[in-house]
Amino acid sequence: MERQIQKWVAYQKERFPLLKYSLLVSAFAASGLSLSFLLTGASQPLRIEMFAVAFLVTILLFFQLRVADEHKDFEFDAEHHPDRPVPRGLVTLTELKILAIAAGAIQLDAVFALDWKLIFPLLAAWSYMWLMTREFFVGDWLRGHPIVYMLTHMCILFFTDLFITSCHFLVSDIEPPVTLLYFLATSFFLGTVIELGRKIKSPQDETTGLDTYTRLWGRETAVKAWLLAIGLSASFAIATASQIQSGLLALAVLSIMIAICYRGGRKFLSLATPKTASRIDALSGLWTLTTYLIIGVVPFTVYSFCGMVPHLVSQL
Repeated sequence: MERQIQKWVAYQKERFPLLKYSLLVSAFAASGLSLSFLLTGASQPLRIEMFAVAFLVTILLFFQLRVADEHKDFEFDAEHHPDRPVPRGLVTLTELKILAIAAGAIQLDAVFALDWKLIFPLLAAWSYMWLMTREFFVGDWLRGHPIVYMLTHMCILFFTDLFITSCHFLVSDIEPPVTLLYFLATSFFLGTVIELGRKIKSPQDETTGLDTYTRLWGRETAVKAWLLAIGLSASFAIATASQIQSGLLALAVLSIMIAICYRGGRKFLSLATPKTASRIDALSGLWTLTTYLIIGVVPFTVYSFCGMVPHLVSQL
């Protein structure tokens, strides 16, 4: 038993770092729910079980995506990344498949515990994920067009967004506001930031396969693409925040973060080492976490506090 635990601890550390994913998914879920609450006029309260289900289902969706990638990329990884957990035999594809199915059962239990209507956005997310595993039945063409490949795979975030926000508006029987589309666009480009950032590598870390953007496009173009994704996600994040009267706050905070990310990108271009490349990846996570907090969680916290102030004063 101890050996089994150790191997799964090693697997998550290498391929699905739980701490990192938990932080990002927590911010993702809390931001989406907060926005749904504020954009619908705060007419229906948020409940802790909404967050619990949104968080649990979403983090398990990301795990299922990881399992799907392990199956889809097995032959490529065996040739170009034999040190990864599956090719080197730490875990098997069958074991991962069993865990993914078990995760699906947990997701279903969580959905029906909160509201059976959530099965519809969950099925939509599963359906799109299935298409991703089949590479939309045009795998050879997609692999020859890496930008299209990346963008089609980022669209899964639309479905995770839909599920998260549905945990509020669908459960509360409220019509979803059209302005949630700004949030969906923000998440799309934040996902792109993460994807680009994790595949910007130093020359020492490159492999023989064309699976990094620095190898595919060159360092300068890869960094420019990363910064462009940051800029686009910032634009939609500010547009999202403006819908709940917190656009100036988002502009101020994200402007500082853009300067930090730009400096990190320039540092990598001037000195491409494993350390500066890992900083790009770390900045991608920090940028995403900050953006989710500033467009949803922080405005909701301010709203909640301001709503409590009159009540507290009346008790004095």
